[in-house]
Amino acid sequence: MSTATKKIGLAAMFSVASVWFTTHAGAGFATGNQAWQYYSVYGIPGIIFPFISMGLLAYVLKEIMLTSQILNTRSYGDVMKYMFKPYDKLYILFEIFYYCIVIAAVGGVINAAAGMMQDVVSINTAIATIIVGVVLIILVIFGADLVRRVATVLGILIILSGFTIYIIGFVSKISVLGQAFATGYAPSGWAYPLWRGIIYCGFQCVAVPSMVACCAHLTTKKSLNGAAFIGFLMNGFGVALTVCMLIGYRDGVIAAEAFKLPTLYVCEQLGIPALFYFYKLCLFCCLISTGVSCIFGIVVRLENSLFKNATGVMSNIMSRRLLISVIATVVCMAISSFGLTQIVAVGYRYCGYLGLISCVVPVVIILRRKNKMALEKGNGKAGIIEG
Repeated sequence: MSTATKKIGLAAMFSVASVWFTTHAGAGFATGNQAWQYYSVYGIPGIIFPFISMGLLAYVLKEIMLTSQILNTRSYGDVMKYMFKPYDKLYILFEIFYYCIVIAAVGGVINAAAGMMQDVVSINTAIATIIVGVVLIILVIFGADLVRRVATVLGILIILSGFTIYIIGFVSKISVLGQAFATGYAPSGWAYPLWRGIIYCGFQCVAVPSMVACCAHLTTKKSLNGAAFIGFLMNGFGVALTVCMLIGYRDGVIAAEAFKLPTLYVCEQLGIPALFYFYKLCLFCCLISTGVSCIFGIVVRLENSLFKNATGVMSNIMSRRLLISVIATVVCMAISSFGLTQIVAVGYRYCGYLGLISCVVPVVIILRRKNKMALEKGNGKAGIIEG
């Protein structure tokens, strides 16, 4: 293989790994809430188990991308039906999981954005929630294309500002972290934190549709393995670094009861006003962007399937989008009333169970074997899975 080909291969693998990372590093990750609840509260195990969790997810995503190439499809539904065949209707389990995790995520987005709005304007929670909901509906109907165009930039900004906070926060509390290692700080032992990491892997299967959609240019097993490995490194180290920082600030987070937005709390403690306000602005925009993207995804999937033979006012695409957007947003607003911390702790946990049942376990037990048999028989329809 030539040097040029190697460079193209690495760029292609990195681009797919980046899609996984940006899907993962959304609002829940950026706030620090997920890392706090699923890893940081468990001490040293919480630093190690992100690698187990992301390693398992990397394997799952690699097998799913391999299947999509064998079938030459960009539809995760086709992959799931193939996996469960001859009981292909079981793919509905993943559909249920996907809608549940997306709705829970938007509920968390609305709650966090409303809370940040209240920090600026003195209004009650209900009014702040309604304002955020209305903004989401307007942007879904009239500005979804604009939001999608700026989403990548917002994602890069929140990642850059977030990692700046993680690194500075980690360095500033390295002595606390060293003490935690010296004492073997593990308040809940090791078994339960490992289970929490596996649950985390379960609800992070939300990345499956994006990975299936973007992996068409990875035409060899080697490139699929490479993308999965790069994604494992990016996501594993990203979570672990966040956990290290939050362990260093755990006493302050607990004392201030800053469980909802712990990364924002740490940023404030660093005493760098420019970084604090920049991160806060990026986080708010990222929350709104995530909400719009998730709701628009639901709208696109349902607007034609639910109104295939619609007549009258519902034959108009804008009318359909408005109706679905309003219903989806109202549902998410209702869920937001539980609070971001409860959504992540309870909602994501049950979504994690469903993700394990509908995706992780079947991939490891069934899809891996089907992929191996398909390649041995040369059944790849696209004829590109080699090497």
